[in-house]
Amino acid sequence: MKINICSLLLSLFFFNVCKSAELTIKILNIDENVGLIHFAVYDKPDFFPENEGKKIGFKKKVTDLVNDEVTINDLAESYYAIAIYHDKNSNNEFDTFLSIPQEKFGFSNDAKVFFGPPSFDEASFYLKKKPKIKN
Repeated sequence: MKINICSLLLSLFFFNVCKSAELTIKILNIDENVGLIHFAVYDKPDFFPENEGKKIGFKKKVTDLVNDEVTINDLAESYYAIAIYHDKNSNNEFDTFLSIPQEKFGFSNDAKVFFGPPSFDEASFYLKKKPKIKN
């Protein structure tokens, strides 16, 4: 019975490993090497791009970015949308004046902004896992 349980546990482990996808986010046009880049990854349209609706959220110092990119591992195959902004003054807030953004920001799919953020459908993309070849 021990072998069967171990086999089941190993098969569950390999099933999860094979089903995960990797997402690399490349940030373009960082004009100053100061502050933080805030990342938010969404997998559902509800509350996009609000803080409460994000699946994954994190920040990195601009000086800690390698080749101006970050990689997120172990995501399921699904639709995702990304919102980022450059928090130059590191106050952990998206600064605006009269509702006009004062800090650079962007969305996946280079979704355009017209008097408000794009919809999830405009910013989303389908993330597929890379095929793994086993020997």
